[in-house]
Amino acid sequence: MVGRAVRMAAEGSLDPLFANYPPLAFDLFALAERAGATLGLVSLAGAAGPDPSSEYLAARLVSVLSFVLTTVLVGLAAQRAYSGLAGPAAALLFSVAPLAVRQAHFATTDFVQVAFLAGALWAALRAAGWRGFAAAGALAGLAAASKYTGGAAILPVAVLALLAPGRWRCLGAAAAAAAIAFALPGWVVLLHPGDYAGGVGFLFSRGYLHPPVLGAEPPIGIVFHPTVTLPFGLGLGAYALALAGLAVAVWRRTPADLALASYVFVYLAVTGAGHDVLFRYALPLLPALAVLAGGAARLRPGLKPATAAALLGLLALPGLYASVETDRLLATADTRQLAAQWIQDNVPEGAEIQVAYYAQPFFDQREVEANLKLSGSRLAAGFLQGRYTSRYLVSENGGQVVVAASGPPDQGPAPAGPGLVIKAYHGRWSASVYDPLDAFYLPIWGFEGIDRPGPSLLIQTPS
Repeated sequence: MVGRAVRMAAEGSLDPLFANYPPLAFDLFALAERAGATLGLVSLAGAAGPDPSSEYLAARLVSVLSFVLTTVLVGLAAQRAYSGLAGPAAALLFSVAPLAVRQAHFATTDFVQVAFLAGALWAALRAAGWRGFAAAGALAGLAAASKYTGGAAILPVAVLALLAPGRWRCLGAAAAAAAIAFALPGWVVLLHPGDYAGGVGFLFSRGYLHPPVLGAEPPIGIVFHPTVTLPFGLGLGAYALALAGLAVAVWRRTPADLALASYVFVYLAVTGAGHDVLFRYALPLLPALAVLAGGAARLRPGLKPATAAALLGLLALPGLYASVETDRLLATADTRQLAAQWIQDNVPEGAEIQVAYYAQPFFDQREVEANLKLSGSRLAAGFLQGRYTSRYLVSENGGQVVVAASGPPDQGPAPAGPGLVIKAYHGRWSASVYDPLDAFYLPIWGFEGIDRPGPSLLIQTPS
């Protein structure tokens, strides 16, 4: 996404030339790149330049700001729905949710989508007439324009509209506003209708028709997400409180309860119907679950504020622990960075390095040329795994230097054999919980013994 956003900013284009996602998140990333370039902070030189860090950072800041905005909106939505301590509780639990904290580091569509979704939920909860529901619908449309699954944001808006006075007018206003908001940035789809139809088909096929491409097939999403992704992604204590809040919502069935519960159940049923269970696919559930967790306070309405705050702090501790550990580890050198430095210090120029894509410390011009066919732009094609090198040749088949890796997705033992081992852990890595389909190379839970991100590597050189 960063390479395409850099190309858009450099060329003044609104066309990402990528059809698996709607265009709005690309537009926002490109705006960040353009703003950074205007301030002299971003070079727009591309990853093949001397240092692409500023380009990555500019786009990542969009996710950071989306995370902060979502946290505020979650608190406001919970306060509107349940009052009392619900708002501060929901905001606190969301702010330390390990999956939210982790995903806020990355320049992906996910947090842009979630910020609009949280905005739609808050706007619908405070809507008093058709204008308020039109605003909520527009935010839901922008969520869908960021990522197709963001369209689920219209569900709680629709439920609340149908429970409001003048329900059909409110529902119609929400639906019309959502369609317009989706279409405004989505006009690019008209330039490549076949490509976007193929992109939607690819996503449907990946999600529902095919097993995952990495490792053993995990359980179906409606089983995996409630039992793995959400407990560890929201935090064990926060998830327990969210389940209690969901039970109260099913029992009480206020308009806010019905909107939140229906969204959780329907989103999980639709997105969890296949085996494509990337953790980040469950991120849009976290705002609603955090709001429901805030609403669980209704179980003990007479609880003293000091006691409630102490209990809330205890429940937030598991998520806080995992989030702090994630941040700490991301601030250490990745094993691939260590491998790159060792190779530069010990391997002569011109050597060919054999390494799998997700483990590679470098990419070369041959990979850029191959990616050019997919990216549609030489500038966008230069953003690949690792750092660009003209000193070495990189190949997945054959080479004087062989870099073998654990995973993905885990950081298990490096492949056996003579050579230099760069380990990502010490002690017992097998107790860690990894995203089963992502090459993230850090667990979301179980950090004991983990020293740094990246796979464990074995570097073999000619004797």
